[in-house]
Amino acid sequence: MAIRVEFIRRRPGGRITVRPTIYDKDNVTFGRATDCDVHLPDLRVGLHHARLICRTPEKARIEASTDYRVRVDGALIRRRDLSIDQDADVRIGPYKITLGPADADADLLIEIELVEAPTAVGESGDEDEIFSMKGYAPDKRISAWAVTVLVFTVFLAIPLIVYLDESGEPRQQRSTIDYLSPIANQNWLSGALSSAHANLGANCRVCHEQTFVRVRDDVCLSCHSQTRNHAPAQSLVAAAPDKTTRERWLSSLHNQLNIPEERCGSCHFEHNGANGVTPTSSSMCVECHSSMDRRFDETTLVNVINFSHWHPEFKPRIILDPQPDILSVQRISLVEHPKENNGLKFPHDFHLKDKEVIRKLATLGPVSQARYGDKLDCADCHQVDAAGAFITPIEMELHCGDCHSLAFVTEQNANVRFLPHGDPEDVRATLEDFYLAKATELLLGDRPSGVLERQLSAEARARRAQSQSSAFVDARTNTQNMIARIFSKDGICQKCHTTIDSGANSGMPRMQPVKLTNRYLPKAQFSHAQHMAGNTDCVDCHRAETSSHSSDVLMPSITVCRTCHNDTSGTKAIASDCLTCHSYHDDSNNAPLMTSTNAVVKFSDGAK
Repeated sequence: MAIRVEFIRRRPGGRITVRPTIYDKDNVTFGRATDCDVHLPDLRVGLHHARLICRTPEKARIEASTDYRVRVDGALIRRRDLSIDQDADVRIGPYKITLGPADADADLLIEIELVEAPTAVGESGDEDEIFSMKGYAPDKRISAWAVTVLVFTVFLAIPLIVYLDESGEPRQQRSTIDYLSPIANQNWLSGALSSAHANLGANCRVCHEQTFVRVRDDVCLSCHSQTRNHAPAQSLVAAAPDKTTRERWLSSLHNQLNIPEERCGSCHFEHNGANGVTPTSSSMCVECHSSMDRRFDETTLVNVINFSHWHPEFKPRIILDPQPDILSVQRISLVEHPKENNGLKFPHDFHLKDKEVIRKLATLGPVSQARYGDKLDCADCHQVDAAGAFITPIEMELHCGDCHSLAFVTEQNANVRFLPHGDPEDVRATLEDFYLAKATELLLGDRPSGVLERQLSAEARARRAQSQSSAFVDARTNTQNMIARIFSKDGICQKCHTTIDSGANSGMPRMQPVKLTNRYLPKAQFSHAQHMAGNTDCVDCHRAETSSHSSDVLMPSITVCRTCHNDTSGTKAIASDCLTCHSYHDDSNNAPLMTSTNAVVKFSDGAK
């Protein structure tokens, strides 16, 4: 189907010129835009005003765009079907459109004629005069100079005057400078201070000591004096990657602009508000650690590129011998299935599954039953600290005493006597005190202390002395028997502890000390609270249900962490970069930046 469009123009003298165009399709568009099929250059015509569709050689349909209308026989319409023999009067702006039968070259003939006077734009061709602001706004050159002077005054001159005036003597009354000072400082403030530096308030001079000079490292170190560097300066230089030509050029440019590199401000940017001053991108870490073995051979660190694919297995800190005063530990990879000697006998699987434990819980009081429920769970004994990061140390009286009671006797007045936990000498002192008190009570009976006794005969005094001697001998014997019972192989102590000296020579057994690991990864950050917020259970990461020895290291491997944490773009896992677990300015125990540690730990490689 084809449409023939003819522009009719009447010349002076009655001559008519026709400019035909044939469109090999069933519709044509009308409008002022140049991409329309029929271009009607008049402001009364919309950019895309209407469309005419040839349905059959006898019928057509005219459709106006959403914002426009077409006048047909004097009525403004959005859409109408037209017959060729109808001879309808169709108007779009000043143009008249007539439909008629076409010749052999087309199926429809459309004749377009300008029947009204054109607009001023169409007549003069100078649209700038109609649409410009000339006569309503100042000259552009004058406006540009006025804005330049205004910006110079408000953002440079006034701040400089305020800055230079603040160094003078204090005034007795408030001046114009005092009113302009907050406005001038606000104009030069690049953003809100981070929460770490919010205490500085509006006192910019605390950090910005010199005009037009970047904050110097000495100013940062005046507060962060305890901050530990990532590594010795010479090691950082040796491990740094080689700079490209562009990086060397930028470095030279920064030095010329008084922006030296290798400074605190090169990585930490203030005035970022809630974003803080710590960089969050791990690209800085990967630049050195991705190929450190090629540049720095004085380290044993393995190359790291990302967490999801190129990161070594965790190397927890394992206790080798709990007896020395200075704890001896060694970092061993989980690939080697390390075993630790913490001096404690504790089977996790027994406490989580065994029926005897369930029966024991059923015998406890209502308070303990409400606390533990029908069976033990990891969180019943292992509880996070106030910060939600680490697990608090296990205490026998608090976490074990409900089931493993240290009560050794119940007196007639229902007073329960407990053995102390910790030092065997304290156990002996408690037992001696109890049995000597019993011997004294047996000798004195219920006689009031103020009652005078009659003079005894010599024979009665001898019998009394013999009874006293026998009573205190029995007290010592009972104490030794109870000690032997408590510290025996089947006694309560050896259920969890190991005897390293039976006490045959010293009189008291000596137990192996217990040293539990609080942090297996001292160079990493971890928060249990964040991992306990969802539906994650302890046994999802820690395989305690299959551990029958306290020497088992129940820390999850990196494979377990990768099920949720992934730094590959496009994945649905939790985004994890280097700073998720590691800190740049950490000390030997990964303490906060402003805190130094006094912990004494001896590593197998000699590092402190």
